[in-house]
Amino acid sequence: MKKYGARFSIAAMIAAAPCLVMGGFPLLGYAPWGRNSLEVIVFFLVIYSAIHVLVALLVMLVTRKWREYFPAIMLGVLFGGLAGLQAGTAMRMEGYERAGERAAVLVTAIEHYIKATGEPPERLEQLVPDFVEAIPGRLPPLEIVTGEAALKGFYGNQWALLFKAGSGLNWDQLVYLPKQNYDQVESKTLLGRWAYLHE
Repeated sequence: MKKYGARFSIAAMIAAAPCLVMGGFPLLGYAPWGRNSLEVIVFFLVIYSAIHVLVALLVMLVTRKWREYFPAIMLGVLFGGLAGLQAGTAMRMEGYERAGERAAVLVTAIEHYIKATGEPPERLEQLVPDFVEAIPGRLPPLEIVTGEAALKGFYGNQWALLFKAGSGLNWDQLVYLPKQNYDQVESKTLLGRWAYLHE
């Protein structure tokens, strides 16, 4: 029984590791911030396939008891993968919320820019150096949306800060709306004064 438990635990840890690593980078304030579907899908398929094939072959060659151990390994991969996905997503969301807090100086700078010029900047670089010394570090690649695109695409806001967090199979976005009217968004996760929009 101990052998089954050991194999289950090892398989679970190996399966969970990729998700935890990918979620850990944003949590610490570093790239990669978003997901690329093709990269993620290929990565997981390769890792999972390699684990299944290599472990099965090793167990077969060494012990010739793969039928006894393989179910425990498969269950470990299943439960470890599911747990890793949940934990990795939670870590990524926490990383986004922390990034939003670090971006507060940008929001303040944009507000000051609007007071001085009457309209929001077309690019964040226009804030430097008069309204902020430098674009803060450890942020995802943010862009500012203004004009009609902001009014129509972001619920009547004059401007919005945006990070396209989609994976290629979806169009998820991390956004800051100055009106804070996130109640108009149907599918979202609130992250402080920011929101993650599930598209």
